[in-house]
Amino acid sequence: MEYRDRHALFCAHARAVLSGDAAETARIEQLVWPDHLLSHHAFAFALFATCVSDHFGEDLDRARLDILTEGVRRTAPGVSALKVEALIRACYDEPHLLMEAPQSEHPALIWAACRFIVGPDRTEEGLADLFDRADTTGRGTARGIFASSRMRAWRDEAGRIAPGRAE
Repeated sequence: MEYRDRHALFCAHARAVLSGDAAETARIEQLVWPDHLLSHHAFAFALFATCVSDHFGEDLDRARLDILTEGVRRTAPGVSALKVEALIRACYDEPHLLMEAPQSEHPALIWAACRFIVGPDRTEEGLADLFDRADTTGRGTARGIFASSRMRAWRDEAGRIAPGRAE
């Protein structure tokens, strides 16, 4: 599958998940599994990092984090809000917390947080912009991790997630 087609598939899946369309989500997951699973996970995590960065900005505000985790607890009762918090905090100077959320739970955690952050009123144009920025974040993160000598290669010198940044 060409990049453009795979990206369109991943964006369609994200739209379905974010809109709560369970049937379309399941249908697209059948197209993703198993051939594109790793790429899809990278896309989903880049989308998560972009949503988190949009929501919290440069510094993680604990009060806003409490609101988000309570919202996840309320809107996604089968998802561990504590593990969502761990994934978010892993993006902000606590990368060791990534290990607190088992890999097998990442999709549920990521999508619960993204659904809460994106909300139900995001326009198609807003989603397209979000997906483009997530793509840039993912590319920049991968480049940064492999090219950087810094310990936290996914962040710039000021501690911000560094989308599209090549060292």
